[in-house]
Amino acid sequence: MIERPSARLILLDPQDRLFLFNVHDPGVYDPANPYFDPFWVMIGGFVDPGEEFADAAVREAHEETRLPVIGTPRWVWARERRMSWRGKDVLHRERFFLARTDRTEVDTSGLDERERSWTRGHRWWRVEDITASTERFEPIDLGSRLRSLLHEGPPSEPIVLK
Repeated sequence: MIERPSARLILLDPQDRLFLFNVHDPGVYDPANPYFDPFWVMIGGFVDPGEEFADAAVREAHEETRLPVIGTPRWVWARERRMSWRGKDVLHRERFFLARTDRTEVDTSGLDERERSWTRGHRWWRVEDITASTERFEPIDLGSRLRSLLHEGPPSEPIVLK
């Protein structure tokens, strides 16, 4: 099995809205919970060899949106899961980092050709809009998890997502 270390950024703007991409790639799915329609996902991607997870999350934010990360990202969640990745069996080892930006203007010109092919759009989401939405988010319980982060602050140790 291929291992894929990934870093995701829970990037909040000054109004506590979360930036998400709407993506659609039917060749990438969780075999335990297959879903083939478009869904909303955080900024993030592959951690290069020798790169720290937090640095990868910040790099991805710059590459994908040109949004600056203000301060030091805080590791808040971790998840490991098997995925079908375009016909390959992949173990995703994800770390999610909470961070802030002071801007909302997004520039997606840094998305590579593959990223552009599966990206359907992007927007800033209020936690209330996520919890009220019938659309799919990753992780599936993003609304309740984000609400906890906003009300309780980051956990002292990263929470392992199921």
